[in-house]
Amino acid sequence: MPFPYFENISTEFTGTWSSPRKRKIAATEPEKPSLTTKPKANAPPCPHSMFAVRSSRQLAAEKKQCPICLEDYFSIPADHERIIPVKMACLHTFCRDCIETHLSSSITCPLPWCEAHLPLQPDDCELCASWQRDHSAVGSLVVTVRAAEMLSSIKDALKRLAFEDDVFDLPKQAKDRIFAHVRTTLKRCEWQFHSGVDLAELLDPFLLAVDVEAARKYYGSRLSAPAPNNSSFSPRDHDPDDYPPGEEPWIAAFFRQWALEYEEQNGEVKEGWGIWAKKEEQDSWEWPYKRITAHKTNADGQVEYLVKWVGKRYFPSWVQEGQLDDAARRVYDNEHDVVHKKAGSSTKKRRRL
Repeated sequence: MPFPYFENISTEFTGTWSSPRKRKIAATEPEKPSLTTKPKANAPPCPHSMFAVRSSRQLAAEKKQCPICLEDYFSIPADHERIIPVKMACLHTFCRDCIETHLSSSITCPLPWCEAHLPLQPDDCELCASWQRDHSAVGSLVVTVRAAEMLSSIKDALKRLAFEDDVFDLPKQAKDRIFAHVRTTLKRCEWQFHSGVDLAELLDPFLLAVDVEAARKYYGSRLSAPAPNNSSFSPRDHDPDDYPPGEEPWIAAFFRQWALEYEEQNGEVKEGWGIWAKKEEQDSWEWPYKRITAHKTNADGQVEYLVKWVGKRYFPSWVQEGQLDDAARRVYDNEHDVVHKKAGSSTKKRRRL
């Protein structure tokens, strides 16, 4: 579905866009464009297309605060300027400060369930052109998921690993089950762009399991065992708290090492999500989350959860209970004695993640 075009923030509002790189800007380098910069007339929508919301009447009833900082729109917190809401081309609203910070390191909507994938328009938008220059220069690599090619590469890598050490030689049932998981995951992501970290966590058979013990039983002790001390797997740099120290399954470490090496050999500088292998499956794709890390109860009795997403594409964010998988949410609720609003109260049904 095409998204309507909106002009960038009105020039009545100030604010500058800055690169996340911590370095001095060379005298010869052009000054960074501001978020107040307007695109060319009749330019197509891009990740930086947005407009300022002038009054609370333009906001939906449930959208009275920024979903990132949770400050009320148009309020004036202590030692802070007025919280000005702005609406992106995908129709999601955030406060100006939060979206400026987000757009300094990303070109996607901060909400992981947003399905708008707007391409860069470097010919029409100075911000898009600046982003493209910066990320081409620093080499922001992603790999295009090709299921058959990657599955073959993983099988070859596991075969070499088993040849070097019998510990990694899997029985037939374990091989069949892990390869079925890999095949299904890669098919679902086919032709998308992912970093090595994202791909490794998507392939991890235990990280996204609702019932980890059941997953360990299904895949067997050979796959769920930690890596031997003398193994050559690299340490887990991204989110090391995903597993207790020394308890990361060796297959998870293998997928991480394979994905990072594959990214190094085949990575390209690309933006966005890539194309979909089957258009009819586009609506069913949702970015997965690893776990719920916290919860809070709002004044109306509704419970919200702080979710940690797979990989490094998105920062942790708050979601409502209707957006989570019921089984995963119930496990968390039971462990943390979460009390929900009584049955019969009006609740708005939300799209599941």
